Amino acid sequence: MGLQATLKAAWLVGALSLAVYRPNSLTICLALFFSLLAFLTTRGRDLFVVLALSLSFLLYFLVDHKALDRQANLPEEKGRLYTILAYPDERTINTDGRVAGIGRLKSSGDRVYYYYQVKTPEDLARLRSSAGPTLITGRGDLTPIMPATNFYQFDFKEFAKTKRITHQVRLQEVELRADHSRTWFDRMNTQFHRWHAALSNYAKALPNPVGNYALALLLGSKDQTLYDDNPKIQELGLIHLFSLSGFHVAFLLAVVRRIGRLIGLYQEITLAIMALCLISFYWLTACPPILVRAVIAGESRVLAQAFNRRFSSIQIWSWSLLLTLIVHPQILLTLGGQLSFFLTLALALLPEEWSTWQKGLFLSVLTFPLIVAQQYTWNIWQSFANLIAIPVFSLVILPVVLVAFCGQVVPGLATVANWLVTMFDRSVYWLGNLPGQIVIGALPWPILLVLGFAPWFLLGAEKAGRRWGVGTWLIALIIGFFLVHFPKTGEFTTFDIGQGDAALLREPYNKTITLIDTGGKVSFQKSGFSDQKATKNKPYEKQSWPKNQEGQARSVIVPYLHAHGISRINTLSLSHQDQDHLGDARVILTTFQVDQVLLPAGMTNQPAFLKKIQPYLGKAKVVSVTDRVQPANLPLQVLHPFQPGIGENEDSIALGGRVGPLVLFTAGDLDQAGEKKVLARYPNFRPDLVKFGHHGSKTATNPTVMAEWQPTYGLISAGRKNRYGHPNQEVLEVAAKQKMIVYDTRRQGMLRYVYENYKKGHFQVKSTNDLTNSKTTN
Repeated sequence: MGLQATLKAAWLVGALSLAVYRPNSLTICLALFFSLLAFLTTRGRDLFVVLALSLSFLLYFLVDHKALDRQANLPEEKGRLYTILAYPDERTINTDGRVAGIGRLKSSGDRVYYYYQVKTPEDLARLRSSAGPTLITGRGDLTPIMPATNFYQFDFKEFAKTKRITHQVRLQEVELRADHSRTWFDRMNTQFHRWHAALSNYAKALPNPVGNYALALLLGSKDQTLYDDNPKIQELGLIHLFSLSGFHVAFLLAVVRRIGRLIGLYQEITLAIMALCLISFYWLTACPPILVRAVIAGESRVLAQAFNRRFSSIQIWSWSLLLTLIVHPQILLTLGGQLSFFLTLALALLPEEWSTWQKGLFLSVLTFPLIVAQQYTWNIWQSFANLIAIPVFSLVILPVVLVAFCGQVVPGLATVANWLVTMFDRSVYWLGNLPGQIVIGALPWPILLVLGFAPWFLLGAEKAGRRWGVGTWLIALIIGFFLVHFPKTGEFTTFDIGQGDAALLREPYNKTITLIDTGGKVSFQKSGFSDQKATKNKPYEKQSWPKNQEGQARSVIVPYLHAHGISRINTLSLSHQDQDHLGDARVILTTFQVDQVLLPAGMTNQPAFLKKIQPYLGKAKVVSVTDRVQPANLPLQVLHPFQPGIGENEDSIALGGRVGPLVLFTAGDLDQAGEKKVLARYPNFRPDLVKFGHHGSKTATNPTVMAEWQPTYGLISAGRKNRYGHPNQEVLEVAAKQKMIVYDTRRQGMLRYVYENYKKGHFQVKSTNDLTNSKTTN
């Protein structure tokens, strides 16, 4: 098969994998486009080979997808006895003894996430001392992984499916015993897991950040604190540097080749060692999907050199993609897989006469739609960061991390290495904090297609063609930008953030943006114990504690606002001082430009304001409100409180006003007495849409008030299986008596009322299935 036919086959098979595992308008269009391209531009024997190869892969994908669907449709089971095969390098142990990991059910072989709470320090010590595979037996609940319950939220369920995981098991009492491998393959696999676990523990003994860098760069075991401590790594698009890819494999091969030359080995022996090292490295890093491409490419080059053959970069890339799709059919559904294959193909096709800055700019433009499609933002310093970081990684960071890892026993060496890595880490953080982050938004998929394909046509085009290509790309971006930032519809949206409250009022064309409460994580005393050893070995956890105390604002509210092109919030209204209403105000205030923060009058003297809001205000103006104060740029009217208080439930801010054709009433945790006072002071106020107070508690939603108002719709924001029993049955009976149509975040996820004008509007919910039937992992 010719060079071009090989490339077309790889592209077509990749598009087919996307269409089979994630069917939507975009992936189906991609599959049809590459099918048409292959048929129109391929002739003779090459066409037959491309067709046969594509149909073979399509059949393979369909069979595999059916098996995955079978696994995903397993029923929820409770209180059953499960035995899970688990490896020490595939689990984490929290400081309070909570264990989470990936294992295989002995009954079916299906991969699952498992969780349980260690009861005693003795059990924890036994678990830590287990260096081999462990059989964990205990009673627990097998539940499907919860899908994303908000629009534009990261879908952990779909991400887990790329790892062939569809369920989770929460165990109670457990029994641990060693698993004795029987076959030679099991014994080899076990040994590599042992080595990986031992090396990971060895890396964790290093100070951070060099310890986290060693885990990520050498062992493929990224600790989440790597990104928690420096989120600019993701914002600047440097995440691909921390994925085990060709960048690291090339470094490994170069080291082996250099050692072979230094000790005078024959070239054939060196090449054999290099081939063996690649396979061993793959097993030693726990077989990450992203490494398959690099290993296949590396082995191809080693074999070509050994047998004096010459393979083009395009051929190696095509074979790598095809073979990777056999091992991991969903690799192109992950951002890491997309970046890895797109960047390596681009590097193979880039004209040699292009300068370094031209190549860097092209690669940034190429990855732009991939990153924006998932993050909705773009940092203008991304190209510069990659141009600087790549050579620095190659010449400094990788060698320094390797020396620190191997030379821990040398006094002071790890400290010096950590200082160098810290300087790099701080430089990334400093660069990421420079003004330059642009909120692009969730671009329509036709725009993403143009942005994704246009750069490829620049590679072989003449000057005139390049101008047309650049012009097309810019015009598509401008059109997409305006469609996102100036939508003709408005909305009132209730976020599904668990047991808390957060809502968005966005006027058409994003005229004003009002965020009402932010949600927050409410902590309760949990059983367990403090693992002093884990705390001592992870001093960086103290740096990350604010994020550990966050609710879901960063994973739910922030991406939703960014997807709608929102970088500035006109009004942040915090109804009162409860944690589940303002606990994540810090996230909003530090992520967005906020013009004004509304608080119930008298709350600025309370600890909740002084500790959780005031330190993060920046340029935001604080407005203490009663119903006699009507802030600017607020499309709703303040109906409560009537006088200053201290920010308790009875002091909650109540807002009312028109949202398209409906009149809205929302009032935080305002009690029944407060609702009656609002009715008495504003007798002509008649809401059509009521957000039930206090998450549907019987302390709110006064029957007399509802009978007088006779609203058509009711909204409930409450957590699934919450300990308070919200919403209360009495409230639901009041709603039924008034024949209200009730929407509930517990059952339907995010609730949106979208309107175009004052005559037309409709409700949207994230899920039409009852979400209370499964446990959430969010």
